[in-house]
Amino acid sequence: MGCFHTAQDIAQEIFVKTYRKLPNLKEPEKLASWLYAVTARECMDWFRSNKKKTAYEFMQKMEVPQLESTEDQLLRKELQQDVWKALNTLSEANRIVTILYYIDNYKVREIADFLDLSSEAVESRLRRSRAILKREMLSTVNNNLSENKLQDEFKKRVFQDERMTETNFRRVAMGQSEFDDIDMHKTNFSNVNMEGTGFDNINMSSTTFNDINMHSVKFNEVGLWEIEVSNSELGEAYFHDTHLYGKGNKFERCQLNGTSFVDCDLSNVDIRDCNLSGVTVNGISLELLLDSYNKSK
Repeated sequence: MGCFHTAQDIAQEIFVKTYRKLPNLKEPEKLASWLYAVTARECMDWFRSNKKKTAYEFMQKMEVPQLESTEDQLLRKELQQDVWKALNTLSEANRIVTILYYIDNYKVREIADFLDLSSEAVESRLRRSRAILKREMLSTVNNNLSENKLQDEFKKRVFQDERMTETNFRRVAMGQSEFDDIDMHKTNFSNVNMEGTGFDNINMSSTTFNDINMHSVKFNEVGLWEIEVSNSELGEAYFHDTHLYGKGNKFERCQLNGTSFVDCDLSNVDIRDCNLSGVTVNGISLELLLDSYNKSK
């Protein structure tokens, strides 16, 4: 119903009505399905009579735990509003199935019995609803992020802070960012989108990269010794004058296709289970270099 108190009022009305009509129930074994049907009708009638009200009006009536700060309360209400706004884009039939399944935790078979549908019909409605909700919520998130995008000056202050050693970046998007003249020793990147990011004149020794989108990343005059890169996409990345020396530099289960190395020290690099198609070293394809090396042995 979108409102706890409204749900309570309707539930009370349903129990009163069904209790009064119990003597007319000819098949007592079907009490549950009858109660479900009455509930569904009452809810549908309420929605139809209140269809002009917005999801925001329903959210205003919802109680928020008093232990939350004012900011937390506002964030919770904004999220609730976005969720119900997305739910209200669904048709009535699909919305009911979706709420029963995801919010009330009914099983497909129970929903089918509730609404007198086949399990296949319920599953079909859930699939359609998921596709619509995914599109609606992604659109909401993208619009929100666009409206609240960090200004360039803020990013410059943060990313050019020289005290970034042993920093953890996890589940963040920093695509198209610029890191210049910073010490990022022992930095950990995990599940990060850094597509198109530039690193220039930086110490990144002992840094780890795991599950990273590093497509088109540029490393220029960067110290990358003792690094570990795993499960990452480095397609068309560019390494220039990087220092890859010291203890074991590892690239494991990575997509290196189309990556370029120019004037780089590639000694002591351990590459395992990586896609190396299209990799070039000083403009020469890795396949050609390996072929020449094998012929010279």
